[in-house]
Amino acid sequence: MTKVYFISGANRGIGFNIAKILAQRPDVKVITTARNVEAAKELAELKASTGKVEILQLDVSSEESIDALDAQLKKVAEDGVDVFISNAGISDSYSTVLEAPRKVWTHHYTTNALGPILLFQVLYPYLLKKKTRQISFISTGAASIGAYIPFSSSAYGQSKAALNYSVKEISSELDAEEFTVIALSPGMVTTDMGQDAFKRIADPVVLQSLKDMSITPEVSATSQIEVYDKLTRESNGKFLSFDGTELVW
Repeated sequence: MTKVYFISGANRGIGFNIAKILAQRPDVKVITTARNVEAAKELAELKASTGKVEILQLDVSSEESIDALDAQLKKVAEDGVDVFISNAGISDSYSTVLEAPRKVWTHHYTTNALGPILLFQVLYPYLLKKKTRQISFISTGAASIGAYIPFSSSAYGQSKAALNYSVKEISSELDAEEFTVIALSPGMVTTDMGQDAFKRIADPVVLQSLKDMSITPEVSATSQIEVYDKLTRESNGKFLSFDGTELVW
């Protein structure tokens, strides 16, 4: 039986590498999304070379785009979705809380906190069609309040912490339906966003610490898939690192 994965924001970085690895497996279908499908050249090449990838248009910061997703899903996921990986998000907030402007807050909360929730609402009926019922919301170590690092990411850390709260709620609300819902930190990854962060972090101690713990998108994607493969019902409601260790909320 074909296992169906849905990955938002898979046109580059971590999302693309997850799709690339999964598409090499037998009996797998990978439904991916990109804000600009025509510009997603690597995804198009992956689709052509494997025959296992679908590319849908989606901008998680746009309610209209999310509302339009169901019509696309009906064409490619009529039998349901096994695993939903909510990967799309932004990290562009390096000001203090005092200095961060309103537009930075609203953009991060809309994209990182609200977008995944509205996307989950669309995916829910498709996940119900399968028995796997796994959801991973990509979070960040910067969202941990219990293990707070004294580094200002303001709207980024806050929006992901808000997402984490929703993960705990959803894991509780869907527990009776045997869903496994987790938040997952991909690590400090050398994606375009990660490299941009290195350029904008002024504190040399924090910068060096983040560089020392950084990993490539390929390593993050490979490790995440290993986590997904090992998920059990006991994993429901947990905040996990890409290496499978449990993190503090």
